[in-house]
Amino acid sequence: MKLSYSAISTYLTCPLQYRFSYVEGRPTLPAPALSFGSSIHSALEWLYSVPTCDPRPLADLLDFLDSCWVCEGYETPEEEARYFLQAKSTLELFYRNNISNNPRGFQVPAALEHRFRIDLGFCDLSGVIDRLDRDEQGGFEIIDYKTNRRLPPAHRLQEDLQLPLYQIAAKKIWEVPVSLVTFHYVMMDHKASFVITPERETRALETIERVAGRIDAGDFNPCKNNLCPWCDFQADCPLESRRPSMRRRPDAPPLDVGQAVDELVAAQKAVASGLSRIEGLKDYVSRYMSGKSIDRVGGSRGVAFFDDEGNLCWSEEDTTLF
Repeated sequence: MKLSYSAISTYLTCPLQYRFSYVEGRPTLPAPALSFGSSIHSALEWLYSVPTCDPRPLADLLDFLDSCWVCEGYETPEEEARYFLQAKSTLELFYRNNISNNPRGFQVPAALEHRFRIDLGFCDLSGVIDRLDRDEQGGFEIIDYKTNRRLPPAHRLQEDLQLPLYQIAAKKIWEVPVSLVTFHYVMMDHKASFVITPERETRALETIERVAGRIDAGDFNPCKNNLCPWCDFQADCPLESRRPSMRRRPDAPPLDVGQAVDELVAAQKAVASGLSRIEGLKDYVSRYMSGKSIDRVGGSRGVAFFDDEGNLCWSEEDTTLF
């Protein structure tokens, strides 16, 4: 059996939702929170993926956010703009507190976005460790980024399975001492750190084994919970089918009008610069193709070609033939 923290968490929330997602493989709808979180994770991975202790500038980080931004799941352009500006503010706060004003200075992580898969005997456990830092005493700290807008209660964080599981995985993969595990809530730049004892590891493993046993036995009864209004499978749930309701969406982040105006000006400048660069590149590629008497040319990201009317066009395609 293959499990992950996400799959285990889904089963503990609602076994029927687990069946729909992980057994039947039903797709879930894109959501702003997922796209926002994915974008932040990509930007922070890029920030820390450097070979030396010289951090990349904040301006470059914000530029990279443009290129890694995930635009799926937003209902309107305004909603996407609200989330994008919140992402910029989040990265600015993170950079100020953890890079610019960090008394320890910038540290290159020991591991970054490390995908793992380990054999626990009763199941294979997979996941992604966002960051592994070495501390001053020679131990290691596991850091997991969270993009929630609110902090969960402390007792819920201490009982959460994710970091105990990641600590077990880190010990198996690297055979290193894990001295601390941390949930880093980047929107508030709040760190919730814990020491995971061997007893807590044992309880976590017992929980996973119990979940694996119930899954193997085909126990997929629905469970009413506070997350039901956000579930993608309400229409097929016997607890919800008698009173169908609309899938709820989180409210978009608040937007300061001054910030919106500044971003509008910046976006317009970026668009104007991009259009000018496009025209220059079009002229160069057209002249190259005409000089070589060819009608297609490829790069690593796509191909350029002349259409039936002789206009230069380009698109993302398989470029293995070029």
